[in-house]
Amino acid sequence: MNEYLTIRGQRAGRWQQGTRIEMFDIETMLAVAESGSFRKAGKLLGIGQSAITRRVQKLEDTLGVSVFERSPIGARLTAAGWEFAIRSRQLANQFQETVRAAQSAGTAGNGQLRVGLTASLSRGALREVVERFQTQHSDVQLSFTEADLGELMTLLSHRIIDVLVAAGEPTPDHGDVLLLTNTPLYIAVARGHSMAGRRYVDWSDVAAMSFIVSADAPGPTIHDYLIRRISDFGHQARIEVHGMRREGLMNLVGLGLGISLICEQWCGARYPDVVFIPLRENGKAETIPFSLTWRPENDNPALRRFLSLAREVAKVAAATSELS
Repeated sequence: MNEYLTIRGQRAGRWQQGTRIEMFDIETMLAVAESGSFRKAGKLLGIGQSAITRRVQKLEDTLGVSVFERSPIGARLTAAGWEFAIRSRQLANQFQETVRAAQSAGTAGNGQLRVGLTASLSRGALREVVERFQTQHSDVQLSFTEADLGELMTLLSHRIIDVLVAAGEPTPDHGDVLLLTNTPLYIAVARGHSMAGRRYVDWSDVAAMSFIVSADAPGPTIHDYLIRRISDFGHQARIEVHGMRREGLMNLVGLGLGISLICEQWCGARYPDVVFIPLRENGKAETIPFSLTWRPENDNPALRRFLSLAREVAKVAAATSELS
């Protein structure tokens, strides 16, 4: 049986009958986008080029726009096609995750914990919680999803993940919350940078410098944080956004193409020619809160055990913070 998505129009407050798009049409479009050729897409999917052409044409007719520019040397996405391909890939990934979640729903109560996060696990309080949980509950399968905050909130509300760990003050808008820790911030610079040998830096030292951030999570959060903090010093933030993940971004820092703001969790990893310098304000370490959010109606026993350990770690972290 074919799987369908339904596109619905709305007029005068009433939903109309929708137009269906087969999931295989989307898979076909993505195969052409990835291979750059209708012929190569046919080989990837094991069907003829004519079938690929028919499915793409049907999709374009349904959307009312051209998805590809055709030429004798291949096919490339149009502006509309590029936007549709990006969102379709995200939708396909979410659909697969939804199917897996449904298939495991009967056994996930005791044996699986799904964690969504915007932070690294290389260091810090979250890593400690995960290590202790893994040691004490080795029978529980842990799975992790890293994405931007909005997507993770959606996954949480639909119970595709059990708990969300993200930067920010805990608010009860999306469920029950726990402040896990206040995490120190660092400035990442190239080893040859003029600040590389310093024990710490202040915001006033870096406010006028050019920062680089990732377009992927947690880049947008860091971007907004930089704008807020740098504006406090009367500067307009100079920020370049790169379509790279964390490792690629740190490689750009190492090449001297800009500095970046990171939290302590990232400092557990090492990158070529990159130095991490503690960030301070008024003589104290600059920190941001990291919180856990979960749905109160989630009765997964593995989640309850994870939260119990998180509360223990949070209590120790709070006591340590008061002493420092």
